[in-house]
Amino acid sequence: MKKMRPMPFAECRSFLQRLGYVEKRHPTGRVFVHPQEGLLLFRYYGDDEAVHPRDLLSTRNFFDLRGVIATDEFDATLLKADTPA
Repeated sequence: MKKMRPMPFAECRSFLQRLGYVEKRHPTGRVFVHPQEGLLLFRYYGDDEAVHPRDLLSTRNFFDLRGVIATDEFDATLLKADTPA
């Protein structure tokens, strides 16, 4: 796996929405619901706050086990290494 780049939660949310997940706000976190694939839970993140690597990796594993998206495609989309300027 490549080195993870910091990813703001707004970008993660957008990715999940493209996969058909709908966000349901909860006072202590964020819940994403999909009619066939179930729930994804995240602690409360601000839109500009970087998603913790463990949350990205658990989401990646969930998608891989459910057959939603291959790990290499997930990596290519969200876990791209930072490129030097």
